[in-house]
Amino acid sequence: MNKFACLLMALLGAHTAHAVTAPLTQGELNALADNLQIRYQLIDSMPQQCPEPAKQCYFSELQLRSPQRYSGADWAIYFSQLMPIYQVESDVFRIEHLNGDLHRLTPTEQFAGFSADETYSVRFYTEHSQITRSEFMPNYILADKSERLRPRVVASTRSVRDEQTRLEQQPYLAPFESYHQLRVSNKDQTPWMGAAYLAQHQSEPELRAAPEGLIPMPREFKVVSQGRISLKKGIRFELTGLDLAQIEMAGKRLAQLGVKQTQKGLSVRVTVDPSLPIAAQGYQFNSSTHLIDIKASGAAGAFYGVQTLAGLMDLKTHSIPSVAIADAPRYGFRGLHIDSARNFRSKQFVLDTIAQMGAYKLNKLHLHLADDEGWRLAIAGLPELTKVGGLRCLDLSETRCLLPQLGAGTGTGAPRNGHYSQQDYSEILRYAKAHHIEVIPSLDMPGHSRAAIIAMEARYRALIAKGKTEAANEYRLVEEADETRYSSIQHYHDNTLNVCLPATYRFVNKVLTELQRMHERAGIPLKTYHIGADETAGAWLDSPACKALNAKQSIASMNGYFIEKVAAMVAEKGITVAGWSDGLSDVNPEKMPKNVQSNVWSTLSEQGHKVAHKQANLGWDVVLSLPDVTYFDFPYQSHPEERGNHWASRALDTRKVFEFMPDNLPVHAEFWRDVLHHTYSADDSDSALKPGVGYTGIQGHLWSEMIRDDLQAEYMLYPRLLALAERAWHKPAWAVPYQGGLVFSRSSGHFNDKKRRLREQDWQRFVALLGYRELPKLTRQGRFFRIPTVAASRRDDGTLNMFSEIPGFKLEALINGRWVNYHPRLDFDSVDAVRAALEDESRTGRALPLPAPVESGKH
Repeated sequence: MNKFACLLMALLGAHTAHAVTAPLTQGELNALADNLQIRYQLIDSMPQQCPEPAKQCYFSELQLRSPQRYSGADWAIYFSQLMPIYQVESDVFRIEHLNGDLHRLTPTEQFAGFSADETYSVRFYTEHSQITRSEFMPNYILADKSERLRPRVVASTRSVRDEQTRLEQQPYLAPFESYHQLRVSNKDQTPWMGAAYLAQHQSEPELRAAPEGLIPMPREFKVVSQGRISLKKGIRFELTGLDLAQIEMAGKRLAQLGVKQTQKGLSVRVTVDPSLPIAAQGYQFNSSTHLIDIKASGAAGAFYGVQTLAGLMDLKTHSIPSVAIADAPRYGFRGLHIDSARNFRSKQFVLDTIAQMGAYKLNKLHLHLADDEGWRLAIAGLPELTKVGGLRCLDLSETRCLLPQLGAGTGTGAPRNGHYSQQDYSEILRYAKAHHIEVIPSLDMPGHSRAAIIAMEARYRALIAKGKTEAANEYRLVEEADETRYSSIQHYHDNTLNVCLPATYRFVNKVLTELQRMHERAGIPLKTYHIGADETAGAWLDSPACKALNAKQSIASMNGYFIEKVAAMVAEKGITVAGWSDGLSDVNPEKMPKNVQSNVWSTLSEQGHKVAHKQANLGWDVVLSLPDVTYFDFPYQSHPEERGNHWASRALDTRKVFEFMPDNLPVHAEFWRDVLHHTYSADDSDSALKPGVGYTGIQGHLWSEMIRDDLQAEYMLYPRLLALAERAWHKPAWAVPYQGGLVFSRSSGHFNDKKRRLREQDWQRFVALLGYRELPKLTRQGRFFRIPTVAASRRDDGTLNMFSEIPGFKLEALINGRWVNYHPRLDFDSVDAVRAALEDESRTGRALPLPAPVESGKH
């Protein structure tokens, strides 16, 4: 190399070194975010040994690669990790837990910069367990350390939509291929529910068409004649004792399904007469070629009678059978809980869900409107609640928004952000009323209140800046002198209202007053308010206000004190108080109002029946909200690709909901397993229900931590919602009557062979109606339900046997890269994967490869 070339290289080197010292520019940050490749690999979900102090952990690796060179160290990557990272193995990167699930990755002094296409790795241990793919959040955010620039989502960490299934895919997440990515410990026996497992454990459908009947099943159902009644000319309502508005939405559903109201249509005579000997919400239904006659003692029963007309209808022929039905609900409370707080559910999603709730005779919508990650209802006079508390973005000061938990990213227009205006809420209330559904709002307190706390701090700062100290402190929820250190179950250190501050109760009263006014303006009085009151996390221990209050009153439970005080406030407004069972366990029942609704969410496999029995014996209205059967945010099956949480159930499919016997909770120990797939026993010897005591009803739950958009929400909801409606409305002949004082286990034998046969017959009826009749109706109405995965096994002659537990789908096999229609002569060994699809091929279900992983983790 000559002297000129050496001088040129030196100059270039000097220029490069000078460029490295310059601050990161917006253009450089954008380019790096757009091109940086980040890949996450779950190495082992059950390491043989966890670094201290954790007893349970999992081991993971992040890989970073940039196709372009950047030598600066003035950047940070923010990402969601549901469980805190507590040990990092890397010389070039550090990771710190900030709050909730938010972590920050930054380069150390040893980081020499990104070289083109060089991969950098960081391995780390995380507390507890995380094993379904949906628990590994997307939308990593690249920012500059000085916070001068606009942060940007790293493009490679965005999720995408699969074209055939329309399900979320995570290209940033390495494949899950072994049991070390499915199980949480050596004690875990969770099966990998592949095609072979399903063939061994699912029932093959026996019926090739929908039987006469409907979902939910009526109390009495009789086919009068074998002929079909055509509705092709439409229907014509003749009303007595009610107006059209009270059944209008049932008529609208009929029109959506192809049966409109016409002058020449078949007469549908609907009569409401309070003197009729028909139970509340019940109805009588008789159909003939000349008349459909519906009688009820109330408007709700008439509405359900018209929904029964829609339920009986065959979509292809627009006809119904000639039947006589006498019907009434099993429970007065048949509910669904929708979490709009963690990830926002659009108003349209709520309206669409209300329509389906009404179609299947559910009557309570528990709307979860505030939590740590979001406040979703506009409150007059407190705009910060939605302006700040309804938005997640990367603002570490949290003056404009909340921290971006749960993979929220940075965009203000993302579907996970948002709130309901007062007009939106009024529309939801009126639409629910038209479907004979009561809306039960919930703004969770005193725990799960971080959105409210941060929003009221923003209000405080704004008013202090204007010199309005008194107004600033009116609703402030923070005591500056409180030095308590705690961590909530979601790993927040600042999410609990201080229950000893007068401002807390001023805030609660303000919110309740405005909420009640919204209901009054909509013409729909607020009947029930759900406090929440769950999962408080050891706050207030070093609060001066609480120490002073406790010195005066000697309070046994600060959480109980809050619930009792707020419950009295709610009752004074003429509203029934509701709460979660764990919080209500902290109260003195004698200090509670006369009417209390408890949502019992204890897990059955952990003796959850005892909590339900205890609170029902107090005379409270117990609504069964048991996670192992009513939480629809859990996976349908134990498989990494099935989205959902995993702490209470690894497999919660439609059949499990159908099998639920809510009147007899401990009996499930005879045929269900716990979260590690072990058998368990349920001891009711010292916790029996008092004679005559029962439950008010049951409620399904759609929590949203891992459900980032409405399409994913519908996948989790349908078809399990229909099984929930079946159990809430109808008590089957195979249910084991409750008898107190017994111990139930795999060998106790109360659910005998005869009842098992009856259950199987009933399941075959239900699943045929579901697959052949109801899912096509959901398709017609634009709902996105889960297409089932397919069972597959080898016959003795080497051919492929395939079936879908829910019938009515096309079955397909993947052979040499091409999907072909299933036929019984396909060679098993030639098939690489199996799946189900809609008949019109517009969408497919999730494919299962053949074979599934074996327990060694090898294929």
